[in-house]
Amino acid sequence: MATFYAGVGDITWADVGNGCFVAPATEVLLRLQEYGPVAVDVDRKAHGLIIGSNGGGLSCVACPDGSVHRARTASLDEAEFDKEADDVREFLELLERSLTRFVADGEPGRV
Repeated sequence: MATFYAGVGDITWADVGNGCFVAPATEVLLRLQEYGPVAVDVDRKAHGLIIGSNGGGLSCVACPDGSVHRARTASLDEAEFDKEADDVREFLELLERSLTRFVADGEPGRV
């Protein structure tokens, strides 16, 4: 995430699907203060930082191992997550493919 924030800062695609947002570092840190680390597994042992959302309220969480997970529901209370990518680079590539598809045919793909 440090490399991402050093070079990009944030992503806002409000018109793609419900939207796609990767929050700026300041917002990520504010969410960390507000919610603390978010548990992304059933055992509540793996935790990560909320880095953005799909615009429909489904949060994206980056874990210390680099993996990125997306919540199944808009609420973070007892949220369940699906692994979206093995690392931030793969997650950003998924977003890029979704944007490319949206530009080509209006379908947002996985965003």
